[in-house]
Amino acid sequence: MTSDEQIYAIALSVIASPSMHGLWEKLETSSSASSLYRSLAIQEDITTQNCIARRYPGAPLEAARRIGETAIRSGVAIVDFWDDRYPPRLKEIHQPPLVLYCRGNTAIERPFAIVGTRKSDSLSSHIAWRISRELAGAGFTVVSGMAVGIDREAHRGALQDGYPTVGVLANGIDIIYPVANRDLHTAIMRSPRSTLLSEYPPGILADRWTFVRRNRIISGISLGTLVVKAGEKSGALITARYALDQNREVFACPGHAFDSEYAGCHNLIKSGAIMVSNTGDILREFALWGSFEKFTASEPGVGAFAVKRSSGNDGTEEEYADNSIEGRILSILAGGRQHVDSLVRLIGGTAREVNETLALLEISGLIERDGNMILRR
Repeated sequence: MTSDEQIYAIALSVIASPSMHGLWEKLETSSSASSLYRSLAIQEDITTQNCIARRYPGAPLEAARRIGETAIRSGVAIVDFWDDRYPPRLKEIHQPPLVLYCRGNTAIERPFAIVGTRKSDSLSSHIAWRISRELAGAGFTVVSGMAVGIDREAHRGALQDGYPTVGVLANGIDIIYPVANRDLHTAIMRSPRSTLLSEYPPGILADRWTFVRRNRIISGISLGTLVVKAGEKSGALITARYALDQNREVFACPGHAFDSEYAGCHNLIKSGAIMVSNTGDILREFALWGSFEKFTASEPGVGAFAVKRSSGNDGTEEEYADNSIEGRILSILAGGRQHVDSLVRLIGGTAREVNETLALLEISGLIERDGNMILRR
């Protein structure tokens, strides 16, 4: 059953124009949600935000009671600002959410954010997936925004070996958006240490501004934020700016010269973000390089094409499914060297996709080039 104090906390979280009512200034001196709510209600009439009043009552306390009942029926945990379970780093940010709605584990250990463009390609997707998997294996909880593209791969990388991840939603905790990530929602709900969380009550749809508000939670809850791939106008840069304002570490992956799809990352690096060429660059900043050296990224799997890196610094094994483009290329090259054009024809993919994958495999030390000829190491 929702407690009275929690009802007051929910009511505070749904108040329209909280800044105009001086909510944030009073938050610093209020000892409880009820005392803060009463101090606001005495001064003037307060109403529920329009986006929430479309589904819940216009009076904040009535809306809060209805929200509490809905959350209980849906099995949603409510963690308010005064709750011991509330993430401590999130309390430090400007205008922190007063209530978090959670599905899953509410204890989040060593969170780290990985974000980037929704328009990821095979190379940037793999980088996000791999860094996430290796950070999770070193003891981090990967945090991201449940979007398609880089966010999706960040969550998938952590879940690969059963490690926890946190998906921060821009809509009500019960709404799956985008629908393409339905499988990801299901995987997180089945992962005992993972979490879905939102500052929006059940049933509230996302709007353009809710994504921006969500980004402050992604960065605020985390020790640091990595931007894997971002153009100059990417929403991921909003998360990075929030991280800087919140005094968090910011990391960025570089792209090729003249690649506008990485312009946002390049600008971050120019401004002082830590350039990331491998997972160790992040772990060194947190004095966790030793845990990375002990980490083994792969396990034998059914139908997997597992190969040992012949070069690289971490000594891990890279594993590719037989039907993946990486696995198919490596399988073809096991029979001898091939011309790039022959690989494109044999794989049946686009020239760009095959060349991006070849670049990734070359960086990983699995292949080498001799002009236009490709051979396995």
